[in-house]
Amino acid sequence: PFVLLLILYLSLLTQNKHIATRPEYKYYMKGIIVKLFGGLSVCFVYSYYYQGGDTVGYFHDSLCMTNLASKNFPAFMNIMENGITRENYHFFDKDVGYPYYYKDTATFIVVRIAVPFVFLSFKSFLVTTLFFAWVSYAGVWRLYTVFVEEFPEISKELALAFLFIPSVFFWGSGLLKDTITFSALGFYIHAFYKLLIRKNIRVSYILALYLSAMVILAIKPYIFFALLPGSLLWLVGTMVKSFKAVIIRFFITPVLIFSAIFFAYIALLSLGDSLGTYAIDTVLERAVIVNQDLKQDYYKGNSFDIGDFDANIGSMITKAPQAIAATLFRPYIWEANNIVMFASAIENTLMLLLTIYLIITVRFIKFIKIVFTHHLLVFSLIFSLFFAFAIGISTSNFGSLVRYKIPVLPLYVASLLIIKHYDKKQKLIEQES
Repeated sequence: PFVLLLILYLSLLTQNKHIATRPEYKYYMKGIIVKLFGGLSVCFVYSYYYQGGDTVGYFHDSLCMTNLASKNFPAFMNIMENGITRENYHFFDKDVGYPYYYKDTATFIVVRIAVPFVFLSFKSFLVTTLFFAWVSYAGVWRLYTVFVEEFPEISKELALAFLFIPSVFFWGSGLLKDTITFSALGFYIHAFYKLLIRKNIRVSYILALYLSAMVILAIKPYIFFALLPGSLLWLVGTMVKSFKAVIIRFFITPVLIFSAIFFAYIALLSLGDSLGTYAIDTVLERAVIVNQDLKQDYYKGNSFDIGDFDANIGSMITKAPQAIAATLFRPYIWEANNIVMFASAIENTLMLLLTIYLIITVRFIKFIKIVFTHHLLVFSLIFSLFFAFAIGISTSNFGSLVRYKIPVLPLYVASLLIIKHYDKKQKLIEQES
């Protein structure tokens, strides 16, 4: 209770400091409250409903590391720096505890990030989660402010998209990979926007862009795959807009787009060694393998099938509509077989209805035209569709899907709300004229 009150008090001070000049801060405290609620809910659901799982495992391993620091600090520092290897695993014993996630480098990164919070919490699971939720909120809030800066008229609607989607503040607040990567996504987009779009050159933005990209690549590289095309097109669109002459835009646009695609391809190739199984030459095979595995009987029937495909781009593209729809709108209500899936299904149904409503009322051609009126909107939708495709093509298990798709939901919903805002604005102008 003391830590909870301290976090709320410090958050209130932050809100009061900025609210006079930045009206969107009236949602800051509300966002913190639901974030903390989401984190604590994850603790209780995993402890009493699932009776174990990832978040419990991460805390257990962080506890082992904390115990090791008290017993053998040089060994602790060695493992924090290099991870667990065959050579240093012998430092763990029955007094310190034996970690579960020593074989998976990406998973053990979560443990290393969590260790300082376990120290600060005096080895409390609930307090560690509160700290995790609080610190990760910084990235979510920065992501929200980027959109508010571009679309201040709909700050309330955007707050709904980024701060108050139930599955996002639930799965994105506990001691989980998704909490870290979603926060890192927010830091990345905010730093990219300030540094390259707004041309606000600061060391802090350069560090934030680099570190957030490294965190995403280390834990969930496929998020970076979805980020890169949209980011480069966002930058290209901004550069093209800076040219006033139409003839220059006409000739320079294809050159810049081709350069962006080429740069993205070279960047992914150069990252091959560090990406491991997510390297560009192995990622297609991995998608097929994971898709087949997640449909097996040992996942207790929480699976869906978009159809079989081969490990080549052509075959996968034919499944793009099914993959994107699965990520954004499934599980449907009739596919939910437990309370967690049912909550996600209700949310998915509302999002599907909003999508259908906008396509019908705005009309498809106008819908597409509105998308290209703003470069941030282009980025948001491209990221959403790329990410939804990547998740849908490689995931066939609802239990995994509801967690993996956390980054796409706020950006997709925000895109729909922005399109709705533009359509309403244009209709008012037409009525007045």
